[in-house]
Amino acid sequence: MPERAKLAILIVLGVILAVVMFYVVKGESPVAVAAGQQGAYHPIAIENPALHLDRIERLRKLEYHPTGRDIFSASLPPPPVDKRLPVLPVGPPPPQPEPPLTVPFKYYGFTADAVTKHRRAFFTNGDDVFIAAEGETVQGKYRVITIGNTWAEIEEVSTSRRARLTMEGPPPGTAGDSPP
Repeated sequence: MPERAKLAILIVLGVILAVVMFYVVKGESPVAVAAGQQGAYHPIAIENPALHLDRIERLRKLEYHPTGRDIFSASLPPPPVDKRLPVLPVGPPPPQPEPPLTVPFKYYGFTADAVTKHRRAFFTNGDDVFIAAEGETVQGKYRVITIGNTWAEIEEVSTSRRARLTMEGPPPGTAGDSPP
């Protein structure tokens, strides 16, 4: 490209830059000036252009009553509270009842003295067998309260919780089993 063509392009670009800078400094863009010149100015039709002071005063006295909804959250607000229902006081929950006593052994029989009518119960825990009379302890932790014909009442010594054990047959494979 010849030097003369380069100089002409440079001059044209300089003129364009000067026009753009003129509008930027002036504060108007050429697009806004062109858009404003296309149509004539028509003001908005207002029936009464006077200042409505009564409406402004009514808006000043208006109080805001929040609905409880967070405007920055998309979740729904909580349901309204029914004021007809009595509000119960919130306090600590009632204590939970103690779970029933679980005894690690089974009651499987008793013996009674014919003269004194004194009973002794048989308890088993796997291969271990315990014999205890009424009032005695089993494994140092459980006291035998009452021995019945088909049940035995046991009390845990430390908590005084009680459990009633029903009589079960002897465990399989013991000497008490008879062959079929």
